[in-house]
Amino acid sequence: MWETGQIEVRVNRDNISYLRFIFEGYDGLGIVSTRDPAAAQVVITYPLSRKTLLARLIHALHREGVVKEDMEC
Repeated sequence: MWETGQIEVRVNRDNISYLRFIFEGYDGLGIVSTRDPAAAQVVITYPLSRKTLLARLIHALHREGVVKEDMEC
């Protein structure tokens, strides 16, 4: 069994599908679940062994303007 972590991110509502698409391309990096579609809050559940890669991807998506803010759950 893998140890997992979660991170909650807020995105632009129009980018929820884009975020899912990006994570599908990174096979095994994380699972994107929508917590609140109106507020565009999503939760990403990820294996702790991939946390460094996840952090780099979230940072890149933040620079791109897809991710507005993030916080550990």
